[in-house]
Amino acid sequence: MESFESADTVPKRLRYWAKQQPDREAIVFVSRNKPRATLTSREIYDRSMKFGNHLALIGFKPGRVVCSFIPDSPEGLVAFFGIICAGGIVQNSTIHVADGTYLLNNLHKSKCQAVILSSDPDNQANQILSRHFDSVSGNRVISSKLPHLKYVIYTGSNTLPDDLGFVWQDQVESTERVEELSIKADDGVVIVISSGTTGISKLILYSHRNLKYLGDMIFSDINEPEISILDPHPFNWAWGLPVWYLKTGCKRISLDHSNVPKDAEYFQFLRDIIMQEKCRVAKLSAATALRLMHINQTDSITYPKWPLEIAYVTGQPLKKNVLSIIDTLTKTVINTYGMSEIGVVSAKIITKYSGFEDFDAGFLKKGVTVKIVDDNMDEVHTRQYGHILVKSPSVFKGYVGEEDKTRSAFTEDGWFLTNDYGCLCENGEMIVQGRFNDVIMRGENYFHPSWIENIIRGCSGVVDVLVVKVPDEELFNEICACFLPKPNSNITPDNVNEFCKKQFVNHNSNDKTACPKYYLKFDSFPLNRNGKTDKKAVEEKAAKLLQLI
Repeated sequence: MESFESADTVPKRLRYWAKQQPDREAIVFVSRNKPRATLTSREIYDRSMKFGNHLALIGFKPGRVVCSFIPDSPEGLVAFFGIICAGGIVQNSTIHVADGTYLLNNLHKSKCQAVILSSDPDNQANQILSRHFDSVSGNRVISSKLPHLKYVIYTGSNTLPDDLGFVWQDQVESTERVEELSIKADDGVVIVISSGTTGISKLILYSHRNLKYLGDMIFSDINEPEISILDPHPFNWAWGLPVWYLKTGCKRISLDHSNVPKDAEYFQFLRDIIMQEKCRVAKLSAATALRLMHINQTDSITYPKWPLEIAYVTGQPLKKNVLSIIDTLTKTVINTYGMSEIGVVSAKIITKYSGFEDFDAGFLKKGVTVKIVDDNMDEVHTRQYGHILVKSPSVFKGYVGEEDKTRSAFTEDGWFLTNDYGCLCENGEMIVQGRFNDVIMRGENYFHPSWIENIIRGCSGVVDVLVVKVPDEELFNEICACFLPKPNSNITPDNVNEFCKKQFVNHNSNDKTACPKYYLKFDSFPLNRNGKTDKKAVEEKAAKLLQLI
């Protein structure tokens, strides 16, 4: 039998767990008002291979990109792994702007060859893409807007329990089975999204080897079998990739993102899942962890036997208020620092006995090297702050379609430029305080003000706008739009708010949307001594007007 360590690609890992534990629950999907859906290790492997063979039969070739717009669900998971089993590369399908502008740009950059869409004509992705299809015949599509696109696969309207739930119409003669494909560890497997310095997403290509390293580095502290994890993050996000199952074979509890409650109901929903599924481990944002803690404190009589023992928290620098969730939400917090391009860099294990200082990112992971340098790229001493440079075995393969940006992300001697600000401590731990530039870190997500500003400038009555960060106790920062009205305009902050709600895609959690939370009307923006807009002064004034400082 194939050994675990020799299973160095996703299909090999799926096959390994299917043979080792065929009937064990592997991934569970929970929804607000649909029955709990489970897939065993054998079902995941068999259905993924079946999907992959269908792709091959319509003419799809290995090494090509497929963008799936099916939300996390049993069908979405089968499509995700099925694309990979066919030798394909899964592309992140996040839609931030309602007109799909950035989405189309990303599909063009990746030379996406196939898309998977809901058959519902009212589905947002279907509406955005279908108007750019010149013609569709079966699974074949022609699009002058997306010249590389050749195939479209729709979900079926009547999905049976033993059916994959997709419509396959055009089959070609093929004797090749995806089970026989020679997929290598360094082949591309998934494209995730990172915010670029211009605000337009950069596409980050991972290999099978990257995913293996990612699982090894995140979960190196977990050694117990039969342990379940709650992971509410989407599969095609860097932090939500299904490396827990691939690494441990243990059960992952996922959300069926086709039907997830929003706002306050969302956090109660997560809390109920942790209890009902007896999750001892969870991957959470700091903001989500704090919200769950508050629910636990006000409702402790309902669930006296709280199962959660370990919470992996990432996405933003942590302050000492994270200590409040120790023994109220979980026994242990593992604060992980990393980036989509380089995986996990360091981790800090926090208990009530460990001690913790603001922004402590912990010790470096095995194989990772960090250097702190000043503006001249000279290495600084311990406890001196500077730019964080990283070398890691899990470094990404590159930015898709942007070789120049890939080269500029590294120094000549191979160090990755994180654009983060921090220092190394005497004991080897690292302090990370955040980004150097004006990217706004809101919860786990990064938003560049420039592209948000460009969209708001399209609002009738707005002559100019500055998007700034303001402090937030849970999300670290919130987004505030400060705007100047056109002469004789009666535009109000509520008017701009309504405009933005229509432009930016809503999500189940506020930290995921680029839509600002606050809106302030200014008569003029303060200027610096050079006569330019003083963004820092606007930021400080906004925080004072909102009574956040």
